Amino acid sequence: MRKLLGAAVSASLLVAAGAASAQPALVNPGTTGPDCRTRVNFDRNAELPGYRVEEGGRHVCIPFMPTAQLVPPAFTGDFYVQEFTDARIRARWADCRANRTCAEPARAGAVAFTTAERRRTGTMDPQGRVDAQGQVDLRAIRRPGFFARFGEPIAQAEPRAWTVEFTVPRDSYERRHLNLDTPIQLRGWYIEGTGTEDGAGARRRALIILSNGGGNEITGIDDPAATGVARNAAGEFVAVADASASEQPGMRHWRGFAAALNAAGFDVLVTDRRGNGISGGVSGYNTAEQARDLFRMLDALETGEGVRLLSPGGELLSGAAVRGRLLAGQRATDIPVVLAGYSRGSYATAWAMHQNFVEDCDRDVPDGACRPPLGRANIRGAILYGPNSGGLGWRVAGHDMIEAALRVERNTTYYPDGDVLAGVARWPALQIVKGTWDYVEGLEGSLSVLHRARGLRDIFVSRGPHPLNTQHPEAMRLVGLRMATFARAAVLGQTAMEGAREPADLRELVLSSPPLWEATTAPAN
Repeated sequence: MRKLLGAAVSASLLVAAGAASAQPALVNPGTTGPDCRTRVNFDRNAELPGYRVEEGGRHVCIPFMPTAQLVPPAFTGDFYVQEFTDARIRARWADCRANRTCAEPARAGAVAFTTAERRRTGTMDPQGRVDAQGQVDLRAIRRPGFFARFGEPIAQAEPRAWTVEFTVPRDSYERRHLNLDTPIQLRGWYIEGTGTEDGAGARRRALIILSNGGGNEITGIDDPAATGVARNAAGEFVAVADASASEQPGMRHWRGFAAALNAAGFDVLVTDRRGNGISGGVSGYNTAEQARDLFRMLDALETGEGVRLLSPGGELLSGAAVRGRLLAGQRATDIPVVLAGYSRGSYATAWAMHQNFVEDCDRDVPDGACRPPLGRANIRGAILYGPNSGGLGWRVAGHDMIEAALRVERNTTYYPDGDVLAGVARWPALQIVKGTWDYVEGLEGSLSVLHRARGLRDIFVSRGPHPLNTQHPEAMRLVGLRMATFARAAVLGQTAMEGAREPADLRELVLSSPPLWEATTAPAN
């Protein structure tokens, strides 16, 4: 087994902003450990280990999020896979549920992950507010041009943007616990591209499907003058919900990635995930079901079934009239596709890759069946931003029991598990992007996942947290360019990516981050 660098840290450090740790980072024998410690502000408000580098004539400590769970000393095998498969967490849950001390926190976490989320689009400006659960006039939905007033690059896509609506079934939680069985609608944009240069003088049309993060709303206002972060009485930087400033802090950066990919020639499809924003549904957490939505939307654009479109010129289309209008006129199984997701959307992306290349299993229903993978050869790779790419094993201890309770008692599949981690080796291409102190999983976990990939692979880190709110705008611009470069290489079937150098180890990865810091944290010696 590869030797690990990690830190034994409390769950509060990784889960709750404001937790601090005086505990030094632990390293395994024979591994080069961190050589400094420094404080980060949003959203950890904690001292973290780091690596020292000379920048601007002085030494600076670059922090990183350490590992939450180390391999037990006596363990043999592949810990992060074997101990966190669906079968293994269910077996542990059978013991946990009989122990009140174990079961109650897990059930409380599961309840939180099946709670309806507040919808914010339209709270700052009524233009664009719709009844997500009802019949919607597609002309009422905000379009890319709406964001010109905030200087967002996505506004330039207005002449190429279609407003889209797809009809999909309810998820298992809503059917079984809420007694809801009527279909719901997923809404967003399809932005046509001009094709990406194929190296031989021609342009190849390809599609990027973006999956938003948890609670994110693609048409939510994000005023660049408002970060959605404030300093509390204790001096910590915390997220604040203030709809008078922004409906969705950080969404300008996510839309910026869509704009960068489209400017590079790609078609881009992005909808609010079920349970969020302008899309219907109550639950926004069954990411395995949301993965199926990606394939449903692709197929629907080919057949027209359950689809409504609003063209850039204002034409309303539905049903058979939709056929051939998008996907560059190609079949859903032919057009090259790269799947990309942020945070919770990255979970959906990982599940979709698993369903396509490894197995398609129903983890959220009793005695759920497993079917062969979909096997669509036109799915060329995945971009995971702020992911839990390593699955449950790289998270804080106890999250595996929350996930088991979700699957067994609340019919919801949320976190990727050890089965998904094991399957990464069968994905054709993988890019991981994240902040160096992203709490979702330690940075070593992400690097470990990258090493499991066998095809085209890339990793990029910036000096910031998991949320997009306070990220440095230039760092986000670089992320958009990096995504576009990776997507092009994946679509063309390349095994290496222009301008990318894979880090040899964790230290090299941390120090590869551009010298651009998120807004609340300043470099320190």
